[in-house]
Amino acid sequence: MRDALSIIQSYLTEAPVNIEGIIRSLGIELDKKADLDDDISGQIERLPGGSYKISVNKKDHYFRQRFTMAHELAHFLFHRSLIGDGVDDSKAYRSTNKGKFYNTSITREHETQANQFAASILMPESLVLRLYDEFDSDLDELSKKLQASKQAISIRLTAMNNS
Repeated sequence: MRDALSIIQSYLTEAPVNIEGIIRSLGIELDKKADLDDDISGQIERLPGGSYKISVNKKDHYFRQRFTMAHELAHFLFHRSLIGDGVDDSKAYRSTNKGKFYNTSITREHETQANQFAASILMPESLVLRLYDEFDSDLDELSKKLQASKQAISIRLTAMNNS
């Protein structure tokens, strides 16, 4: 885990954070053009041989895909023992029976942890604060630079202010 965190840390200084680079650096396969059910944003699956693959719905906006990638990465890092064959995550980032991997081992608490991790990776506090000042609090500019939705940035700013 320490090596994974070192790899991740090395990517957190520039916007947008290269989530694809993080995933690939950790040896995880990535499919950004997955043909998933419309109700599924992403999935992580264990491949034969023990490696992992993250897939994101090709129909989703790229900013949402980035969040999904980071969310699934959190499952890999924190919930690997619960993944089993895989996990499908709905648009609300909850395990769903719509796809290939309905996983009841992943609870709402795990999903919340994955969402919080995704936000902290894509929008690291020091980077957000620097850009917030640089762009004079302009959420449109922050959204473009961080490649995250304005809603996600607003939630992140609120969470940062409450911590």
